Parts: sequence; C-alpha cells; structure tokens
Amino acid sequence: MQTPSTLAEFIGTSESPIVVYDPQLEKRDRTARAQLRSIPFFQTFGVDSFLYDSLWEEEFQLVEHQFHTPTGVHADGLPFPLVQLTTTDQLKPRHRQEFEHEDISQADLTWELFKRATNEDEPYIFVSDTDAPQVPTRTPSIGRSVADQFDAVTFEYEQLIHDYVDAFVDSRLPLSDTKNLYFHQISECHAAHDAPASTLPELFDYERAPSESPIWDPLYYFIEHELEEILNKYTAHVTSALRSWVEYGDTEKIAKKMIATLHRCDFDTEQLANYQQNSNR
Repeated sequence: MQTPSTLAEFIGTSESPIVVYDPQLEKRDRTARAQLRSIPFFQTFGVDSFLYDSLWEEEFQLVEHQFHTPTGVHADGLPFPLVQLTTTDQLKPRHRQEFEHEDISQADLTWELFKRATNEDEPYIFVSDTDAPQVPTRTPSIGRSVADQFDAVTFEYEQLIHDYVDAFVDSRLPLSDTKNLYFHQISECHAAHDAPASTLPELFDYERAPSESPIWDPLYYFIEHELEEILNKYTAHVTSALRSWVEYGDTEKIAKKMIATLHRCDFDTEQLANYQQNSNR
C-alpha cells in the first residue's frame, strides 16, 4: 500500500476545520505527559506549524518544528496549515481555569482560528481532550460546541495513529507503549539494521543505533541551541522535557543516554557526526 502524502488523503477528507480528540490531553498536573505526542504524526503529512502552551515546550524539541505560543499572537498572523493543541481548561476564561499554571485563555484566539479555517485552502487541526470543544465566552448557543458551530469534521487520534502504524510502519514497539509516531519510525529504522527496536530505552542505545536513525537529531538540536549548560546542570530538566513526548517509561534513562553521548562528543557537532558515522562505536 502506498503511503499517503497528505492528511486529506489519509483521513479521506479535505474539509476544515478538523477536530482531533486526544485523551492524553485530559491528564493534568503530575499525570500530565505526552501532550506533544501527535506532532510527528502531522509532520508526516507536511504540517510543520504548531500552536500550544509554552509550558509544554521546556526549551527542547524532540523533533524540530515551528512552534507558536498563544501569548500575544493573532489568528490572522498564524500560518496555515496549523495544528493547535489545547485543553478544555485553556478554553475557559482565565478566572475560571482550574490550574494556576495556565498562562492565558486561548478562547478568543481559538474562536477566530475556527472562523478563519472555513475560508482557507490549507487545513486547521484542533487537537484537544474532547471531540466537542466549547468556547463559553464566544459560542452563541449555550452548550453548543465550536465544532458544531463551524461544521468541523472529528477524529480520534488513537484510531488515526493505530491505522497509520498498522498500515505503513514496520514497528517493533507496541502501540500500548507509545502512540508517538516518532518512536515507531525509529523502531522501524532500527529493526531494518538489526539494532535494538522493541522498547523506548533501548532505542536510545547510541552505541548500537544505526547512523541513519532519527535519534541523533535531538543531539544536534542541543548543540545548535547551546543547551550545554542545561544538560550539564539539569538532568531533571531534560527528563521533564521528554515527558511532553513520552506517555510511559523511564524518561530519565533516555535523558542520561543523550547527555552521556553529548559528553562523549564534547558537545561538538563535528565530533558527534564522526561518532554517528563510526561503525565501531
């Protein structure tokens, strides 16, 4: 089966706006993690512009993408195609939000993006913890969802990722371990080179990882963005950042493997490239 090149080809519609329900966004506070797990999936279809709370960014991108914070931006200034990741709580007025760490209400911005999406050729994808998001301050009819108001098509992320991995990715990782496409693509790459491919921590065994593996990319990101000081002093910071991408498992093990490899290469791009290409690691 040929891999679909566009999101419309995969989901069977070019309608916009699109609402995608991701239950991972329901989890808050200490249980909150993997809020950004859907980003690699949408990137596969050429979408690279993402809007979400800066709380989830943590100065680290597991996969590089164009990030926009909802603070101080206007709907007309954001590029489409666009994926917005937000929660029900973030759509409430600021004084009604349950969690003190939310920066702002995204209600007005979200409403304007839904409205704009009806006149755009490129899609607007709204990923949230509900398939019937409500903007209480803007919805004309009490209880009516913004999805209904703008005739959005709705999907479940977990079904989308299951269908995609099942049809197009030869992954050794169970989908029960992670629904982040990035890790399944790594698993496929590693399996093709007889490298460890069955668990998240073993994917980051840099001594055995193939040079073609995507796991090298985050290391270059650390070097290019001059995050050496963070890595030297705050292993916990990196571990926390990884939580935005990983549902379960020991993120500290992965963080330590990344940091150890960067130390081995003295945080130098050329040394890292040489180590990556060295078949006798």
